[in-house]
Amino acid sequence: MRISTQQIFLSNIDNLNSSSAALFKTQQQLSTGKRVLQPSDDPLASAQIQKFKKEIARTEQFSANIEVADRRLSLEETTIDQINNLSIRLKELTLQGKNGVLSDGDRSSIASEVGEIVKSLSSLMNTKDVQGEYLFAGNKGFTQPYTYNQSNGRYEFNGDDGQRYLQVGPENKVASTDSGFDIFETVPVVPGYIEADLTQTVSMVSNIDIDGGDAEEFGEYMAAHGPLTMSVDAAGLLTVTDKNGQFVTAEDPAVSLNGYDLSTNPNAPTLTIAGVELDVSGANEGTATLDVFDQHNILNTAMDLKEQLETADFTTESGKELFNTKMDQILTNLSGIEELNISARTSIGGRINTLEQQLLVNEDYILFTEEARSSFEDMDYNEAISMFSLQETALEASYASFAAIKDLSLFNYL
Repeated sequence: MRISTQQIFLSNIDNLNSSSAALFKTQQQLSTGKRVLQPSDDPLASAQIQKFKKEIARTEQFSANIEVADRRLSLEETTIDQINNLSIRLKELTLQGKNGVLSDGDRSSIASEVGEIVKSLSSLMNTKDVQGEYLFAGNKGFTQPYTYNQSNGRYEFNGDDGQRYLQVGPENKVASTDSGFDIFETVPVVPGYIEADLTQTVSMVSNIDIDGGDAEEFGEYMAAHGPLTMSVDAAGLLTVTDKNGQFVTAEDPAVSLNGYDLSTNPNAPTLTIAGVELDVSGANEGTATLDVFDQHNILNTAMDLKEQLETADFTTESGKELFNTKMDQILTNLSGIEELNISARTSIGGRINTLEQQLLVNEDYILFTEEARSSFEDMDYNEAISMFSLQETALEASYASFAAIKDLSLFNYL
């Protein structure tokens, strides 16, 4: 077979280009530390590498969520702990104020300290996080949870009872917020201590009116039987059961009527339980729960304490007796507030521990996934350096041999 001079030159150029490209690729691998530089280098390995990178990015986002949740919960825990310290101080002042030998000036001094505590409590319960959202407003992060109502002289909760969850693991979500409703508002009923509106969580009950009933009797009834489950079936029949699943019927002396047929009489008279009217007119099919909570949160409890210390009548025995009764109710309420505080801190502490454990799991997962990715993508330097030396030697030999071959010509012998 004849080989022309042109063929020799073209073949050598192709070999030089191929050897240079291979050497350049190895040099790139050495400089980047990556064996797979593009999908065409190893399609199967490239697919696995992309999968591992997505897993790592997702887990890193979980860890970032953990940092956000931990920061917020830690602030919440510190804030609630400070509120608990003030609650303990209020209890001490209540016991001190009950001392019958105190003068009006002494009680006035205690009331002044209580007033300062109210200011501190209001500030703490309206604490904002680093993002400018209120800690205890539930899902209404930019709504101030506690404001003072001048018309009734009470602190009112303006948030909701929602919690926001963050994904901290593939199958793990943790509540990163708490509502002031759950922490400060859901204080168990103190019989005889209900003075204003009652909180309701029943859509079918449009009104709870205690003006015409006995609030103390209702409080005692709910403490013994609540929460109540109110159901309306497809036929429109209303039934009420207590916490033990027992039907609340007219046989109970505290109940006046039960079992309205709302389909035939949608404007039925109100159901009266323990002297309190429940408006069930227009109720739709479904089930709801009725529970009663003492709206005397710690702010209002402190306000009550201040009022009693400032206005108590010690000139009569009945005045002294009423003062002691009110102070006992305040002490009982403070105990309920303290229990809620402890429960809240326990819940927060448990979630913080969960976050810490999940963070360790995430870090281990990232480490193992990085190792798996490295096995597909990263370069073995010993192998790469040996290959680079071999390719460099081959390229140098190609240049040397081409230099010798190009000078071979019959014209050199003429």
